[in-house]
Amino acid sequence: MSTTLSQPAAPPVDVLLASYAQDMRAELTRITDFWLAHTLDERRGGFIGQMDSAGEIDAQADKGSILNARILWTFSAAYRHTGEATHLAAATRAFEYLLAHFIDNEHGGIYWLVGADGQPLNTRKQIYALAFAIYGLSEYYRATGNPRLCRLASSCLSG
Repeated sequence: MSTTLSQPAAPPVDVLLASYAQDMRAELTRITDFWLAHTLDERRGGFIGQMDSAGEIDAQADKGSILNARILWTFSAAYRHTGEATHLAAATRAFEYLLAHFIDNEHGGIYWLVGADGQPLNTRKQIYALAFAIYGLSEYYRATGNPRLCRLASSCLSG
């Protein structure tokens, strides 16, 4: 007499997908809640420039265009997914900081680095920074439909 061990039946695909979607929403909430709780620069605007692995913030740290553009993209995409007002507010905060401090209104392009106070430190224009700015701005446009972004892309970013 032979005994066959049977495998438990796999859950239906729709049940698995619903479970994965729930896990992804929970992870998105954990990530965005962390950034909202710990990285807003309440004193100088925008977001902090540096935090170490122990969670200690360097309030004097410079602010990079890549990080700011990634924050803009992240919260814009999060808002499109969740519809949460806090995500849109964070995206708008990143957008406004980018406009006020990283865009070279005289020559176009994106500054590489500004000081903690928002003043340009490294005014080099690097395609890498420009690409991330366009990436973040395009996602913000998708989230808001703000026509100002199209004008911004064609005028300010062409430097």
